Amino acid sequence: MRYAVIVVTRNGASTLRSTLDSILGQTMKPSSVCVVNDGSTDDTAKILATYHSRNRSTFYIVNRPDRGYDIRRVPINLNCAHETLRVANAEYEYYMISGDDCVYPKEYAASLVSRMTSTPPVAVASGQPRSYGSISQEHSPSGSGRMLRSSFWNAIGDKYPPRAGWETWLLYKALEAGFRVRLYPDLMYEHLRPRGSTHQFTYWGAAMYALGYHPLYALGRIVKNLINRRVTLRGSVNMLIGYIQACLGSSDPFMSAFERPVRVFVHKQQGREIVSAVRSLSTILVKRQ
Repeated sequence: MRYAVIVVTRNGASTLRSTLDSILGQTMKPSSVCVVNDGSTDDTAKILATYHSRNRSTFYIVNRPDRGYDIRRVPINLNCAHETLRVANAEYEYYMISGDDCVYPKEYAASLVSRMTSTPPVAVASGQPRSYGSISQEHSPSGSGRMLRSSFWNAIGDKYPPRAGWETWLLYKALEAGFRVRLYPDLMYEHLRPRGSTHQFTYWGAAMYALGYHPLYALGRIVKNLINRRVTLRGSVNMLIGYIQACLGSSDPFMSAFERPVRVFVHKQQGREIVSAVRSLSTILVKRQ
């Protein structure tokens, strides 16, 4: 099975080498690697040029202008990488997304691809990230370290929507199409920077609204993050404020809602999960009495 890797970086010189070495050092080698350099002002471009000189036929670089830091450009940058691979006629059955601060165990890609060939098939999967030695306790496939099945990706238009919620949108599109999404907690990799240290989850609340999250589900996710300390207090507050502001309306196209069919599917899916959770809790309480 062939797979490509897409890395998005901005001023990642301090960690980028470790990330690329772990990707290129996989027991199951990537057929292509494409790195999008989002206007870095440090030594990122020099580092990438060195890796390209060693792997000219499989290592691609997309250099974009410096427009300052903006997390909202990530889906746009990923689309640029896909277009670059398409023009290069790169062939692969899976592709993996990575940030510039992740280090993966040597069997990471091989393990993911092997597990994704189950029945019914898995469309999106990842391992469990660590951040400064502690497990992040994800509940769904992580953003970095995420492996996607290309046939599914092509079926939904092989392009990310440039709006808040694009990462989770992908997961619900997979569920809607009858695929499974999986997080494998035993397959761990390292985050070299604290999770959310650059964006502080500023747009995550707006993303929940854009996708049509059930209000109880959105509130539950924020509370769960606080209890599990998956994000900082500031990050959780930013989520709540962002969700409320999005409910009140926004003229920013990145903050706009997804199409109604998507929102209805997400709302119903989460409604079923809430009912299931309430029933499970009721059963536990009854047994304790």
